[in-house]
Amino acid sequence: MDAETLAFTPAVTIAEQIRTKQLSPVEYLQTLLQRIEKLDPQVNAFVHLDAGPAMAAAKRAEAALMQGENIGRLHGIPVTIKDLAITKSMPTQHGS
Repeated sequence: MDAETLAFTPAVTIAEQIRTKQLSPVEYLQTLLQRIEKLDPQVNAFVHLDAGPAMAAAKRAEAALMQGENIGRLHGIPVTIKDLAITKSMPTQHGS
């Protein structure tokens, strides 16, 4: 699946592809990070992008999947956190 199609595929579909090992959480995140890098200068959607920890989480998600661990419905799906929420190790600027 190409990057444009992945970007507009519903999360539940992506999650099913991850659960059935048709899509790697690491490859999915890499695709999303490349898209963010390409488009964010124009849309300015991210105040802070924590790519390193996100990639570490994707690798843990993939390892759990490959080891046959019991995983949740949205396992391996990255999320964004609104700047209004206080988060550990990330700035909180309340949208300013």
